[in-house]
Amino acid sequence: MSLPFDWKLFGIDYAFSFCLAMLIGLTIPFVSIGRWFTALFKIPNDTYTHNIRYRLLATLIITVIYFALISTSLTVFNYFYLGQNDFGQVFLKSLTNVPVLFLIDFTASFCFDIPAYKAAHKIDDSF
Repeated sequence: MSLPFDWKLFGIDYAFSFCLAMLIGLTIPFVSIGRWFTALFKIPNDTYTHNIRYRLLATLIITVIYFALISTSLTVFNYFYLGQNDFGQVFLKSLTNVPVLFLIDFTASFCFDIPAYKAAHKIDDSF
């Protein structure tokens, strides 16, 4: 059994998500949020490298924020774009993606956080 795949809808959703992710990344102070969140667990957060507990928790809260904002926005966008008349059904359908999308978001950000940190540190030594 093959599920239909709409490349046009995928492209529109991808472009919308990408723009939204860039906007979120430019407006939300994730470093401060990550430090606040790790401080709740009394984890030293003065350095990012060689501090696995800080990296895991900071990445977790950042992933949760990105996922919540993008997933909710895409649900609303697709509800109006597709013209579906049952918002509850669209929302429940989007929740079926939570485990996979959350795993992908968390894994991708955790894998690329050190290269991103090194690039940011080259630009600004105080980072």
